[in-house]
Amino acid sequence: MGSSRRLTDQERRQIVRERAKGVSVSAISAVLKVSPKTVYNVLRRGRSAVSANDSRTRVLTMRVTDRDLRGFDAALARRGISHRSDAMRCLMLAADDLLRPDEGMTDELKGLSAALNRVGNNVNQVARRLNEAKLKGERLPYTPASHAEIRDLAVLVFDMADQIQEMFRARRRELDLEVTKALAGLARQEAEQVAEYGAE
Repeated sequence: MGSSRRLTDQERRQIVRERAKGVSVSAISAVLKVSPKTVYNVLRRGRSAVSANDSRTRVLTMRVTDRDLRGFDAALARRGISHRSDAMRCLMLAADDLLRPDEGMTDELKGLSAALNRVGNNVNQVARRLNEAKLKGERLPYTPASHAEIRDLAVLVFDMADQIQEMFRARRRELDLEVTKALAGLARQEAEQVAEYGAE
């Protein structure tokens, strides 16, 4: 279709801006009179050091283990995404939603902590009475009420464990939805690129 001429910086910025607006690669290549492959090269390899809003971009580096990288790539592949840098950019833009504390969970944990403290205080009193009796050589005053308090503590601890697990499962589901939402546009864009590239 187009020539293999060298693009100007302004044209590279235009490609990034137009693609960010959702303009198809074939339309961009037609306007600039270059091949779709040239447009993809600008988008994929980031030849332009300028972002869609004309601000300078920065290159970030980070160290990860091979295992962590394989896990990240697998998570992206499950969502139909192959470009790590684009995915990281999307996740950074969504960081405010992803990293926002869950205030509802915080309040629930405070309530569970207060309940645990109340029962724990009762058990401490039982233990103190038993220790005092032992030091004085008296018969241990372990009553049915003492046994009931300890049983209540055990029930509460198991109930709390179940509630905390459910809270974390719910939080994980929320985060999964936020990540999926953050990466949804990227997966759709990659699918469009594959379709357009195949039709070339």
